[in-house]
Amino acid sequence: MKLPFEFRGQMPILPTTIRPDGELDLESLRNVVDYCLANKAAAIGHLGGASEYYKVGVKQREQIIATVVERVNGKVPVFIGTTDLSFVDSMENARIAQKLGADMLMVCSPIFGAMPKDRLFDYYQAVADASDLPIIVQDTGASGACYDVDFMVKLGENIPTCLYAKPEGAGFLEKTQDLIARTGDRMQIIGGAAGFHMIQLLRLGVSAFMTGTEAAEIHNEVIFRYLNGDTDGAIDVFYTQLLPYLELFNLSGRYFLKHMLCKRGLIAGTTLPFPQDNPVPSPLLIAEFDYIWERIQQNKIKETLI
Repeated sequence: MKLPFEFRGQMPILPTTIRPDGELDLESLRNVVDYCLANKAAAIGHLGGASEYYKVGVKQREQIIATVVERVNGKVPVFIGTTDLSFVDSMENARIAQKLGADMLMVCSPIFGAMPKDRLFDYYQAVADASDLPIIVQDTGASGACYDVDFMVKLGENIPTCLYAKPEGAGFLEKTQDLIARTGDRMQIIGGAAGFHMIQLLRLGVSAFMTGTEAAEIHNEVIFRYLNGDTDGAIDVFYTQLLPYLELFNLSGRYFLKHMLCKRGLIAGTTLPFPQDNPVPSPLLIAEFDYIWERIQQNKIKETLI
C-alpha cells in the first residue's frame, strides 16, 4: 500500500505564540511557518504537546489552523492535533481540522493520563469515524504503557487511516525497531524525543522527525547529511551543534523554544499560554544557553567562510 505522504526531514510542531495580554500572536505564527518552510520542513504541525494544545480554546484553535493552512499554502502537508478530554470534542476537533484544510491529524491519549487499551482504541476509532484524513499515532508519556508495539500495530491493521506513528516514552528505540520490522511499508515511523537520539533513529531507518522547530536548519542538516550518505558529517553536526544546546533546552523546553525563536527575530515574546506549567529558567541558565547558542552560530559562520 502506498502512503499518501512519505516524509523525509523535519516535521516541526509549532508553539502557540501568545501576546502578553493572552491573545494569539498570529503574525509571529506566520513568521515561524515561513522559517520552517525556508529550512525545508517536510510537513508542519500544530496543536500538539509542544503547542500546549490543552490550553487553547475553541476559537483560538480555529484561528491557529486557518492561519497555518493559509501560510503554508499547500507547499507541504499540514498536520493538526485533535486530542481532547472527550471522544465528542476530539471528533469535533477532527472535523474542524479537515474543514479548515488540514492534510493530516495527530492523535495522542487524553491528557488525564493512562486509560485501558480497549478504550484508547475506541478513542482512535472515534476520531477516524469523524474524518477521513490520515492519522499520526502519537505515543505519549501519560499513556506510554498502552502504546506497546502490539497496540500500535493493531491500530494500523484495523483503522485504515492510522498510517503513521511516533513512538516515544520508555523503550522507544526498541519500540521503533520493532514497529519498522512489523509494519513494513504500511506505516511510516516518525522520530521524536526532541532530537536527542536522532543518530540512533536514523540508523534504525527513520527518515522523518517531529523535532527542532527552534533550530530547523541544524536538525535538517543532520537528517539530510545522513540520508544522503554523509554519515560522518551527520554525526559531527549532531555531537558538535545539536547536543550541546539540547542539554540545556531539555530543562525548560517550552520556554527555550520561544527564547530561541525570539533570538531569531521570528516571534515577539516568550509568553507561555496560561496556566504556565513550564518553569522559566533562571538567569544563569538563560545566559549559559545563549553562550552555547552563540558559539553554534559562530561555528556555522566559520564553516561557511572556509
